[in-house]
Amino acid sequence: MNNPNRPPAGVLGIGLEALLPAGTYAPRRGPLLDPQRSAASGARHAGALAYLIDSLRHRKDWSGPWYKRSVSALKYLVRSLGIGAQHQRFLAFIAADPVMHAYRLRDPRLLERHMHRYVNAHWHRRDRLTYLQQHYRFAKAHLPPGLYELVYAMGHASLGGFTAKDGSLLTLCMRPPIHLGCEGELCLQLCDASEDPLYSIVFMIADEKPTLMIGCLQGPKGENARDVVRELTRILHGMRPKQLMLSLAYAFARHYGIERLVAIGNDAHPLRRSGRPLFSDYDAFWEEQRGQRIGGGWYALPAALPQKTAADVPSQHRAAFRRREALRQQIEQLLLNALQPPMPAAARMGPSALHKMIPLMAGSGR
Repeated sequence: MNNPNRPPAGVLGIGLEALLPAGTYAPRRGPLLDPQRSAASGARHAGALAYLIDSLRHRKDWSGPWYKRSVSALKYLVRSLGIGAQHQRFLAFIAADPVMHAYRLRDPRLLERHMHRYVNAHWHRRDRLTYLQQHYRFAKAHLPPGLYELVYAMGHASLGGFTAKDGSLLTLCMRPPIHLGCEGELCLQLCDASEDPLYSIVFMIADEKPTLMIGCLQGPKGENARDVVRELTRILHGMRPKQLMLSLAYAFARHYGIERLVAIGNDAHPLRRSGRPLFSDYDAFWEEQRGQRIGGGWYALPAALPQKTAADVPSQHRAAFRRREALRQQIEQLLLNALQPPMPAAARMGPSALHKMIPLMAGSGR
């Protein structure tokens, strides 16, 4: 029975004191508590709960009949509790940024990407969320606002086109990861004239120790995939598409002063653990690029890709080599142009227009 001179201690008749060592002081609820602190704490909890409830809405990634969707929701809630504060900060970031909020509505899997296999099979759930947060912190701070909005809010940014050897038009695009993607957060794609992808590289940026982390380098699939790659190599003047995509990743890193590049190995690839086949031997390609295995499932890539000069090429192949290098530089420039911040209005006007405006500006101030 409860002591008649004291109120019941909790629903089960057990107070907080029962869970603490003997002699430990446990503050009681009541008027002695700071009301401002209680109100602030209540507001934080209410906000966190609102973000969590909102993250249950518009979940088109939870498919199937109602009971299967309910199971998916329950799993999500349980996993959220395991990394409560960190997950709440991520939800608050998404809710506060209109671009990320639009992205979340278009791809709700963003809200729980870190709760599933993701980039590196050796990562813990907290590691996955940490790198996810770092990437979007980088993207928001460094990508030009228009490009940031096109990629993540709209889902597609066309960076321009170029003419291949056979006269056909090829294009370069930037996209977020594919639906249910698990290999990174930014995708560069070599596409055909209709902007259907032919080759892709997917990566993300860790900004604390600036690192570009490559999680996917993928070409066409299907029975005729080899023929497609062979033809693509031919019309690129003999340049392998996968080599071009890696060169673009290096161009992206150079633009932002990122000196460290790492790439995922076969054993740590998230799809390896899912039982699905990998169509590329990542280890062999990274080693061909002089990458060094560094543990944790990663290869450290060299600071710069090995570059040949015309003198290193037999004389009968030098013309093709020069055309190939010119094309590579042209494609890299498409990317670099897209990464340039927008020019201020005054700079776009040019010095002559500014000179004409100075007297008008001076006169308007009289």
